[in-house]
Amino acid sequence: MMPATPSSFLLLPFVFFASQLRHGNAVVESLNVMYVWNNAFDVDAPHCNGIYPMNKNEDNSTCFQHSWETPEARSRLWASCTQVGREVKRILLSDVRQRTRHGGGGFNSDLQCDPALLTTLTEAHSYGIQVYGLFASSDQAFSEQGMVGDLNAFNAECGTTEAYFDGASVNNEYFTSVKTCGDAAKEVEQLQFLDDLQTTANNADPLPLHFSVSWNWDCCSCSSSSYARRELTWNGEVKSALEHMIDTVDSLDVQVAWNTGSTMVARSTNPYNYWEANHMESSNTTAFYVLAYTNPNSDCRLSFSPHTKGAGTATDTCSTGDRTEEGMFTAFDTIKTTHANAQGGIHFMGGVYSTGMVGWPKHEAATPGPTSPPTRNPTQAPTSEPTNPTQAP
Repeated sequence: MMPATPSSFLLLPFVFFASQLRHGNAVVESLNVMYVWNNAFDVDAPHCNGIYPMNKNEDNSTCFQHSWETPEARSRLWASCTQVGREVKRILLSDVRQRTRHGGGGFNSDLQCDPALLTTLTEAHSYGIQVYGLFASSDQAFSEQGMVGDLNAFNAECGTTEAYFDGASVNNEYFTSVKTCGDAAKEVEQLQFLDDLQTTANNADPLPLHFSVSWNWDCCSCSSSSYARRELTWNGEVKSALEHMIDTVDSLDVQVAWNTGSTMVARSTNPYNYWEANHMESSNTTAFYVLAYTNPNSDCRLSFSPHTKGAGTATDTCSTGDRTEEGMFTAFDTIKTTHANAQGGIHFMGGVYSTGMVGWPKHEAATPGPTSPPTRNPTQAPTSEPTNPTQAP
């Protein structure tokens, strides 16, 4: 029998009441989520001269550093997660696949409990930050369904009272390529996507599953004047595609792909209302996030990045949005005025959040965590209940 997972005991009594807004003179702790992909942009790298490059090919690769593998990278990560009133309380951590898939599951390629991963998980929990392993094959086969179970294997084989995964997260965007309405063949693929998502949630159990969706998966016609839902009959129920997805997972972020608070509100309203009415208090880990892109995009309106993708200057002009960290957080505050129980989502650490690019301060003030991971015999079962994580100083 699988030992009880630490995440099932993690109590978050403030989940439904925290806000990013000021109440009187007090700043209430926020519960944002942030993607932590493998690579973070290094604004000081000589080759790129402070400009986020078009790709990571050849010399452009020198402009990126691993986002959490070194003590320096982790210190910046924790500093970025602990800004007072703008805290990130859940990270979606990439580069965990090869560190958890070997030896029947749970081990790295050396058939060991991965030292850097153990350290990262331990440090995160010392700051009260939840860690969800992130998988993103984004393919038709929905390959993530065969990956998420390795997080449970890691918790069983390598977990300690401080080092463990709190959940699994998946970013599979294949639905975008089959979302055509009125096409019977595409609808079969849409229903298969829902089946695969359900299998992924089952395979992640008992860990909660977080899933990323696009706002326009909900609609065939998405304009405000002629909105038409994308309805699917699945498991005997007729609902919109997004409603079926919300029913299947524990938490979600909605990619709204715009850099003004008003449009972010409008594009997230339908899924938010459904989640709030049907799932808001279904578990102590359920959450609804409105995702802000910070990485450069070819259309400046889609992102809070200070320049477009492929730009030759560190900043350029855009007809919409305040493309700064302050502008992003102001948009989150706008969302909270309408969607009181929603939280902000940052996509992503080091791209361009906390890079030192124009309008994006580099956060480096966190107290470093432990310098070495806890040790534990892999054959020893983890204790059933973790120590209560402490808050950052």
